[in-house]
Amino acid sequence: MPNPRSSIAARACDGLLACAFALAAGSAQATPFELIYSGTFNSSEALNRASDSSPTFFTNTTPFTFHALFDDSSPNLAPMLGGPFNGFRAYAPTSADIDVAGARYRIETFQANPIAGVSVAIFDQNGFTPGHYGIGLIADPADGGADIIGDFLSASPSFTVAALTPTLFTDYYGVGHVSGVCASGMAPVCLPAVTPWVLRDSGGVMWNLILGNLTEDYPFVHTPGASVGALNSAQILAVPEPSSYALMLCGIAALALVSLRQRHSPEAASHFSPDHAAHSRTRSNNSRRAE
Repeated sequence: MPNPRSSIAARACDGLLACAFALAAGSAQATPFELIYSGTFNSSEALNRASDSSPTFFTNTTPFTFHALFDDSSPNLAPMLGGPFNGFRAYAPTSADIDVAGARYRIETFQANPIAGVSVAIFDQNGFTPGHYGIGLIADPADGGADIIGDFLSASPSFTVAALTPTLFTDYYGVGHVSGVCASGMAPVCLPAVTPWVLRDSGGVMWNLILGNLTEDYPFVHTPGASVGALNSAQILAVPEPSSYALMLCGIAALALVSLRQRHSPEAASHFSPDHAAHSRTRSNNSRRAE
């Protein structure tokens, strides 16, 4: 007769495998990532409620950190040259947040607002001159809207945008902030429009973040007209997929089921019955008398 505990364990394992295959099938085409970028705003940039009649400019250098969750199955948002093109991808994030002066704001994304909403912009060494890496957030990527793009000499490990992987951007070189698309002229020499990033605070109140048109180098001036700015940092992290958490919960549930059935099985009950305990004591006493 089959061992009931073995049958329970087998059924639990079969269920776990079925759960794993079902979850994997739904996520096989997407690899989720998180972009974390830290930098500073200066006095040419402003953060104020959207209802305010005039911008409120930062009075001194103000640190910020933004987080954006995205995956590499998102449609590329830059149709330049029929895009995506070699060395560049712009992904629509599922969410983006920014911390400024101790407050956290949700940044409107490209999916909600194709003009002012942000996308995750990634340049590898084939797409960022002269053989550097570029990373940040950009609105209206097809037209080069308001953005913050950091310039890094290296990434560890190295990668291409066609095979994105978690990486730490190293050897920070500088950063560019742009307020919007070219209103006149042509990049890199143009008069940019001012199109704020749209933020919302924890109460749902709308704010405008107006970026300056600036280039900052680090640790010394590489570009004529640029100033020396603070150190920026950036990294792309792997994010556990929801299916991974669900699979873990499936495993825990299966183990709990096996444990519960074992504790309440007839075999387990007889093992701890009074008759079984008395029989064990008798065998123990007989053994001692025999000695």
